[in-house]
Amino acid sequence: MKPIAVIYGTEEYLMEQARRRFVADCQQRAGGDAAVRQFKKDAPAAAVVEAFEGTSLFGGGSVVVWTECPFLPIKRGGRSRSKLTKEETWFLEKLRTLSDENGVLFYTKGNIDTGCAFFKELRPMADVVAGEAVTEKNVMPYVSDFLEARGKKLTLRAEQYLRGLFQTWGEISLMYVFSELEKLCISLDDGRRSVDEADVADLFAGTMEKNLFTFMDYFLRRDGRHVVPFLEGLFSRQDLFLKNVGYMMSRLRLLLAYKELKEAGMGQRQCESIMTQINKGRSVKYVLYHLQKAAPYWTIRELQELITNIFTLQRNIRRGTAAIDDIGPLICLYCRTKGRV
Repeated sequence: MKPIAVIYGTEEYLMEQARRRFVADCQQRAGGDAAVRQFKKDAPAAAVVEAFEGTSLFGGGSVVVWTECPFLPIKRGGRSRSKLTKEETWFLEKLRTLSDENGVLFYTKGNIDTGCAFFKELRPMADVVAGEAVTEKNVMPYVSDFLEARGKKLTLRAEQYLRGLFQTWGEISLMYVFSELEKLCISLDDGRRSVDEADVADLFAGTMEKNLFTFMDYFLRRDGRHVVPFLEGLFSRQDLFLKNVGYMMSRLRLLLAYKELKEAGMGQRQCESIMTQINKGRSVKYVLYHLQKAAPYWTIRELQELITNIFTLQRNIRRGTAAIDDIGPLICLYCRTKGRV
């Protein structure tokens, strides 16, 4: 690794892992414990230079960590600054004379402006790690690797369950995901390698995303007894109402499309291909696992009616002739306590 690094982004776990690797590499190059000195955004550049040019009192190297360095601003739109200031030019010249036993790390929480002049000049000298946000599209390899390192492996049903659950999330915190998986591994027998759906069903309990996923699982099976306890927590606030009704509608539209395609005699691959287009290009491979289980509980006519009624409710809310609390009675109209359609 180079003695200079830039670590930035929004995924704190990935950023922290990169920070530890950098410090460990600096210590190895210094032949001992390198002293780590921390500087915040408002630190004078001269003080930072003095720190990485100086010699440790204990004779080893030093690692300087400058958090939220003002020379690497957060990208907020608009044009990037194309010229270096005199202070930035001076600072870069000092970095070019950095000794091999020392290290300098620029650590920023957020997406920095990689188009600014300072970053472009710094880039050839530094290792750059972007801790990009983890979403449902790329979280599963992290989950699999974490479990594999502990001698565990998800069954297909467990993987399908987690993929469906993660689709209710926006950005995903790996720190939180791994803490839940760690608790899972501790609870399982040491000699047990396989992790099944029942094992992961209790993960992330109490989160809004897990509650929304569980609510939809019950609602698509029209289980009114288990649906009702979730209604107030999911739909009582305006911001939650918009987000959660949006997710609900996306699943209802996909379920309707699935039933219509199956009625038209489409095969599984054809259904998956067409539904991916309906889902704005996002794969429905693992969503189908849940929709297939819910399909017997609904007729096409009922789904069309429900979708229309939700659209009508949203329109009336905007007109001021309905309230967000009205979603509860509407949902309950389509629930049963037992039985299938």
